Amino acid sequence: MARILGLDLGSFSLKGLVLETSLRGFTARGYAEAPLGEGVDRLARIAAALPELMSRLGPVDTVVVALPGPSVVTHQVSMPFSDAKKIEAALGFEIESQLPFELSDGVFDYQVASADEKGAQLVVGVVKKTELQALLDALHTAKLEPRIVTHPALSFQNLLASLPADHRPENPDGAVAVVDLGHERVSVAIGRPDVGIETARTFAGGGAAITKAIAAAEGLQPREAQGFKELRAAVGPASQGQEGERGTLAVLKALAPVLRELRPTLKGYTARTRRPIERVLLCGGTARLPGLAEQLQGDLGIATSLLPLPAELAEVVGAERQAVAAQAAALALRAKASGAKAPRFNLRRGEFAFKGDLDFVKDKAGQLVTFGAVLLVLMIAGGVVRNLVLERRDKQLDAVLCDVTTKVLGSCEKDFTRALNMMEGKESPTAGLPKVSAVNLLAELSSRIPPELKVTMDQIVIDLDRISVRCEAKSSKEMDDLITALKTYRCFKEVKPGKLEKSKDGSKVNFRLDVQVECPSTPAS
Repeated sequence: MARILGLDLGSFSLKGLVLETSLRGFTARGYAEAPLGEGVDRLARIAAALPELMSRLGPVDTVVVALPGPSVVTHQVSMPFSDAKKIEAALGFEIESQLPFELSDGVFDYQVASADEKGAQLVVGVVKKTELQALLDALHTAKLEPRIVTHPALSFQNLLASLPADHRPENPDGAVAVVDLGHERVSVAIGRPDVGIETARTFAGGGAAITKAIAAAEGLQPREAQGFKELRAAVGPASQGQEGERGTLAVLKALAPVLRELRPTLKGYTARTRRPIERVLLCGGTARLPGLAEQLQGDLGIATSLLPLPAELAEVVGAERQAVAAQAAALALRAKASGAKAPRFNLRRGEFAFKGDLDFVKDKAGQLVTFGAVLLVLMIAGGVVRNLVLERRDKQLDAVLCDVTTKVLGSCEKDFTRALNMMEGKESPTAGLPKVSAVNLLAELSSRIPPELKVTMDQIVIDLDRISVRCEAKSSKEMDDLITALKTYRCFKEVKPGKLEKSKDGSKVNFRLDVQVECPSTPAS
């Protein structure tokens, strides 16, 4: 059994959910949160908070994280084909012009949103190598080596697939939008539960902006404003009194930029796919704000509610923390996903590929030894069978050679070298056969033309003892290079150039080559 940690590297706190997998499925073993300290350096704050979080969760075998903050750049890319090899080869050229930095300075991966006979629609995420390396270094200080580093929005695919019936669209072709309202970042994933995520993006905004707005409206310090938001802030009918009205105005003001980004994202998906979005599901710490779901439902005109977790995870997390734990739960489910519909996006590739660890190998040493022994036995058995087959085949070849030499020479000969010498002798029936054919000569002629030479041959006459070629080239130097290349064949005894003439516009030269064919009696080594 393996222990999987879904690690949400939030801007306000770290969240971790541990699953224990088995052949029958998985079991949720624990959930914990650790607040981040104050400071400007996000990764330093994460590294400082990780020991506290891991002390509550215990040891783990596999770690899955999403890129923190706004570091990932997301693109929707259309390809005229859906073959994975072709996509890998062409995708870099497709996104290079869209990046604010050199492609060589970044790492990217993609996930297929949809595919048909016309091509594929991809969700592509790119991050700078320096930022990815800094994240891995920060996790390494806590002795964590993530096997998967994924896109924060694409990670919700497995939660989307496990939605209960009352949170799924009524229309089979309808879509669901998952909106993760974090402290400093909003992630949006749109797709269909039975298909997968078809649009994903991230942008700045969330709880930190609300805290600042409340601090300005109420004249509070940041820490006091945070407490006010958690205990008394609300929107819509949930707000009460004059203080609640001021808090509502502050929240709505802070959420205005989020709505400005969210509306065109939802409308863009509907315009591109011709599919309606029937539900918006909220998660993240900011989603717990009383009345927020109702407020967004009125602003967007789409049924809005909190994103539910699968029952087996909700028991460990608790009802009041489900919205906060959604990203960690999605990441944990990402590690155990398999099959054609499983997410593939993982930035641990190339120079950042996951190398595993020695402890894992030690734990599997017994299985590896057993596997090696079985493999050795199979190799020995395969060798014996192969030798028997080769011996039988050798006897068949000897019989064929004996039959041929009996018909040609009048006697049976099983030694191939001796039979060849006897058949090539002057008195043998094969002595009159030519050494090479016209097809052989044409093949040798074409194969010896260097690919960098721009020479056109518009007339080739081949006899067994002579070849005449009329050529067109850019300069006399190319003619000399061609003669040198043809002389490398042992049967081209002499290559003579004919008269060199320039074309009317002076851009080309025309010439003829006369090649004398004579193969030496000693065969080539």
